[in-house]
Amino acid sequence: VRIGPSDNNLSATFLRTALVSYFDGQNNDTNNNNNNSSSGDRIETESRISIQNKYFTANVLLEDIPGGDSSSSRSSSTTTTTEKEDGVILIFDTLLSNPDRPTITSNQGGSAAVAATGSATTFDALAAAHERAETQNTCGDLLRLCVGVTLGEFSPEEIRGQNCEKEYSRRILWCLDHGYEYIEADISKEGQQKGHGDRDKEGFARVVEAIQGTVWSSAVMSTAKTKELKESYVDDKTAIQDDEKEGKEGYEENEENPYQPPDPSLLLQSRSKPAEDTAKAIGELEAASMVLDPNEVGAPEMAALRKDLEAEKLFDKMESVLREASQIREASKSGALSDDERRERAGDAALALVNLMGQFGIEDDDSEGYDSEDSGGA
Repeated sequence: VRIGPSDNNLSATFLRTALVSYFDGQNNDTNNNNNNSSSGDRIETESRISIQNKYFTANVLLEDIPGGDSSSSRSSSTTTTTEKEDGVILIFDTLLSNPDRPTITSNQGGSAAVAATGSATTFDALAAAHERAETQNTCGDLLRLCVGVTLGEFSPEEIRGQNCEKEYSRRILWCLDHGYEYIEADISKEGQQKGHGDRDKEGFARVVEAIQGTVWSSAVMSTAKTKELKESYVDDKTAIQDDEKEGKEGYEENEENPYQPPDPSLLLQSRSKPAEDTAKAIGELEAASMVLDPNEVGAPEMAALRKDLEAEKLFDKMESVLREASQIREASKSGALSDDERRERAGDAALALVNLMGQFGIEDDDSEGYDSEDSGGA
């Protein structure tokens, strides 16, 4: 990961030292052998941090963004062609970047120790450093942080001026346009110890969290995590196979079909002869305790009686068909019928209704025929 700009930027040096110190403290038990390293490796060791968590282990080399004078860059002496550029951290002095404080003297405290470093340590100098890193292909995209450094706590007006909200928005927008996360960090001894246990981390704790949470190209998955992932894969695969097996078995089991076909008599048009209709009508009247002598009833009266009885019977059948249609509708709403069953039952009910309507028309035609015959005979 690249850190910069490095030209006369003590803020970058302070943050680098704080990061190395923090991660050395976290991995103190595993890094004791560094004390026996040769003097030729000490410069690289001082710029390398080791990240160890429950997921992976990674070694990350902290290198400077090459400046205008390549001889002043640490990368010319330590970077090898095998190192992969994973990220970049742009660092600036927040007090020097205050638009209301163009200059700071050494007796003003805080991060005034970085006085006399010029405009290279301000926020506005980061654009040139970013362009230089991209031009030299040293601007990785796994991690991009823009960190404003102070040595102590300061108010927003002290670090961003009287119009602090506007200045903050300007910095945020620049970071969003270039893919950076904006952080203001107090890297004093007290500031480095704050916020590491918070859920929403800020300042130096957020810088550490971002570095720890990045899966670097040098990351090696831990043995425990690899085993856990393999076991989880096997369990998930077994569960999927069991679900597929149960689904097939459930599909093969045929549920009882609750469908009951309608009365076949509703699907057939009446083709009864007039004599049979007359006898049936007389039988129904006698069953209703009505006394009717066929010898005393004329043809017109019998025709009207037959028509009334047939109409009543057709209305009963019509009511039955409509009741069937209502049952189909309710069963469809409740999900008791499948689409095929619903279509089949609806088709039968529709056919029965059409036949009944046809019978109404036939009866009308018959009655008209009888009326015409009667009038002709008269």
